Parts: sequence; structure tokens; C-alpha cells
Amino acid sequence: MLSKYQIFVVVVVVVVVAVMSTGTASSTDRKAAFATASTPKDSGKNEIDEAVKEVPLLPESDPNKDIPTIKLGETIKFEEMGPVIINLDGSTRRIDNWDEMTDKEREVAWRRISKRNEERRKMLLEKMEKESEEKSSARNDDL
Repeated sequence: MLSKYQIFVVVVVVVVVAVMSTGTASSTDRKAAFATASTPKDSGKNEIDEAVKEVPLLPESDPNKDIPTIKLGETIKFEEMGPVIINLDGSTRRIDNWDEMTDKEREVAWRRISKRNEERRKMLLEKMEKESEEKSSARNDDL
């Protein structure tokens, strides 16, 4: 008799094998892969078969080609979401009503936020350097 953990491990292996072997296949192809996947020949085979049947399948991929995709190593710009604002504490946020702003308002906001972000970035870098120098001088004093 297999333990629940052993059944779980077998189910995970079967799912991984089935997903890897089917790629972007249809759900019927995936079911066939589950049916042909090898299972241990033991008295717990019925339990494993039942556990495999209960494993939810991944949904089909969306055929909509308008959805942007990104591959490993590529970058994507989020300009339509508006500029990233650097707060005084170094945290970031975005403008909540960016999609409701006019083109002129967006242009002015980009310009002002870019200038303010540069000032805040420099201030934060100087603050970090100052803290780093203070730590290193404190260490030197301890020696």
C-alpha cells in the first residue's frame, strides 16, 4: 500500500511528464498522455489512477495574438501605464488616474516627474553614500 506522500510524488511526476510530452497539445492529447504514463505495479495502482484523474489540467493557451508576450532576456516598456514616481523614502508608485489624463497633462506630468525623480535619486544616492561612510568610519574607530 502506498502512502499519501508516495501517491503525491507519483502524481506530480506523471503531471510533469504529461505536460512536457504534450507541449501545447489539446486536452484530449493530455488525457492520453496521462493514460499512457507509467505507474508502479503495486496494489496502490487504483489509488494512483484515481489521484491522476483528479489532477486539474492546465487551460488551453489564449489564441488572442493582441496580448503582448515576453521571452526570457527580452524587455518590455510600460509607458502606457505612466511614469514611475520615486518617493522621498525611495519607494515607488504610479499616477492612479493616468489613463484619464489628456495628452497635454501627460506631457507636463512626464516632464515634472522626470525632473523630480532625478533630484530624488541623487538625494537618495548621496544619503546612501553618507551612511556607508559613517558605517566605515565607525568600524575604523572600533579597531
